[in-house]
Amino acid sequence: MNIQQYISSGIIENYVLGLASSEEAQELERLAAEHPEVQAAIDNYQASLEQLADLYAVQPPADLKTKIWESLSHADEGSSRYDEPALQAGPGLQEQRSPVSMSGWKWLAAACLVLLIGSATLNWIYFNKYRDYKERYDAMAFNQQTILADNQVYKTRLEEFRQDMHIMMAPSMKPVVMQGVKTHPGMMATVYWDQNSKDVYMVVNNLPAPPSGKQYQLWAIIDGKPVSAGLYDMTDPSKMVQKMKNIQGNVQTFAITLEQKGGSSTPTLDQMYVAGNV
Repeated sequence: MNIQQYISSGIIENYVLGLASSEEAQELERLAAEHPEVQAAIDNYQASLEQLADLYAVQPPADLKTKIWESLSHADEGSSRYDEPALQAGPGLQEQRSPVSMSGWKWLAAACLVLLIGSATLNWIYFNKYRDYKERYDAMAFNQQTILADNQVYKTRLEEFRQDMHIMMAPSMKPVVMQGVKTHPGMMATVYWDQNSKDVYMVVNNLPAPPSGKQYQLWAIIDGKPVSAGLYDMTDPSKMVQKMKNIQGNVQTFAITLEQKGGSSTPTLDQMYVAGNV
């Protein structure tokens, strides 16, 4: 077996996120015990999730920690709902089943704790939505009454979220946080700029839905001149990470303006919502 091809196949991400089957998990655990590079890949992916969470650290509400612990306590009381074979593949933070294994849902819950307590607004929103779809899919997967077509929809959504997180945590990605300008405090969006391919991806963290006939447009300020980096489509809330235009050159700033649907050749400066220096 080619270990490097195996590592890059996506099995590591599926395992850490609790999406691997029991057979896949057992094979991965066996290979991790035999090949240090496999174990290192698992550790690195876990560390990447934590680093991404720390990237936009914000102070959560004072009572949030208590609410989360209460929620997890209730989840433990009803853990039989989650103790299905498909969820026993992911690594955990408290109970050590093997060098790399642990209940997947507990890892996700612990990850949400990391994201919420002193972590990023972006990651909390994103992982909370991911966990929501995962719980729906898991409930449907073991329900004999489930319609196969609906089951496939949630499975597809989970795969889309996994791919999005793979993009966001790629080593070549340079994240640029765009905060609300003076006229739009509290607004936020994030650009992920691939330093190798120069492809640009965008995530809207907190922007209001645009009025009818309007659309958000991303701009890259290159050598002092604005260059359109594409339009963000908010009509499909499941597509959070959207690929924008390929941007070359010496970018100083990324910014978002509200423009007429279809975009503008120049930014409407009094309609700027967020901006962030590279």
